Amino acid sequence: MIGLDACTDADLDDFLTLALDPRVTARIGDGTPWTPETARARFRRGMACCARGEGLWLIARDGTGVVGVVVGELDHLAEIETGIWLAPRHWGRGHGRGLLGVLLPMVRVRFPGVLPTAYADVDHAASAAMLRAAGFVEDGTLTGRHGTEVTRFVAR
Repeated sequence: MIGLDACTDADLDDFLTLALDPRVTARIGDGTPWTPETARARFRRGMACCARGEGLWLIARDGTGVVGVVVGELDHLAEIETGIWLAPRHWGRGHGRGLLGVLLPMVRVRFPGVLPTAYADVDHAASAAMLRAAGFVEDGTLTGRHGTEVTRFVAR
């Protein structure tokens, strides 16, 4: 069974396990592997966002360790950008869709009236399929913040 808890500063090492795995970060931003400094800085920004009441960072674990991190943050467009980072050993098992199914109701309660969004690399069919299965619909293709082509999804 997978448990989901709010991330705290004590979860940095578990976050680093994901953020320093180039298979995980290949689909985040411009796909460049993260350095330990980049990962720590992103974690600190996420925790600060949560402390300001502008985000939800949740860590998913099972009996064998970290399954992933689930994120919902207010972004520069005044939307909630959602994200799922799964440990590679959990890919293809439906965990991403299930975790999004838990996150979306929490986002809607915490940020009523704010549109949940997600972005997926146009070449990553698995991410797009997971988002569609979780109730997201495609809302166009654009060049993302990091210069990569992404498909924007919105939650119904």
